[in-house]
Amino acid sequence: MEDHGAVTDDQVILAWLQAEIESPPFQAYLIGDPPKPTHLARGLALARSPDLDNAEHNAERRRIIASAHGFGRGALIFSGLGDDIVWRKARVSITDVAAMLYSNRNATWTTLAPATRKVAEGASNAAHVFSGDDTNMHILSLARIICHTEPAPELSELICLRLPDGSISLLEGHTRATAIVMEGHKLPRGVEAFIGDSPSIKSWAYL
Repeated sequence: MEDHGAVTDDQVILAWLQAEIESPPFQAYLIGDPPKPTHLARGLALARSPDLDNAEHNAERRRIIASAHGFGRGALIFSGLGDDIVWRKARVSITDVAAMLYSNRNATWTTLAPATRKVAEGASNAAHVFSGDDTNMHILSLARIICHTEPAPELSELICLRLPDGSISLLEGHTRATAIVMEGHKLPRGVEAFIGDSPSIKSWAYL
């Protein structure tokens, strides 16, 4: 693992939005009910043409990810976490990704990796253990893209937490991490990740 230095919440939030913005379910979430297509258009603009020096844009992105995932609010996937996470960017090897843990309390990932919760186990099971939803299809589709694209595609950073015992758990990027491990031979330099640390992680609901 190569440490590339400290990063801000704004950088992590931008990466999270960019990772999700092309997903139809996330786009439907942005449109809302009753539908407001302008909300999706704004989200797309904030992800595709980012200006990290614009405080208003950063605040808009934060509101989206806070609402969708509980970022900074101690809710949803951030349940139990304080708004004091310190983030660093790193380049991680495929071996590092394989050793990462899926966040707990999610039946999809505990089904794919029931013994260890490790991405390596999920990657070995993705083609033959049914997750109970369409996750297998998404993993295998992305793995195929990684395998057959020349050069390998640029992938959004994984977003993770460093647990009290030193292991790394995914916050965002479970599908992506699994496909990365399946096709690791195409990514000899590894991938990039944001890794957060905080005293409150010991109280994280997804340990």
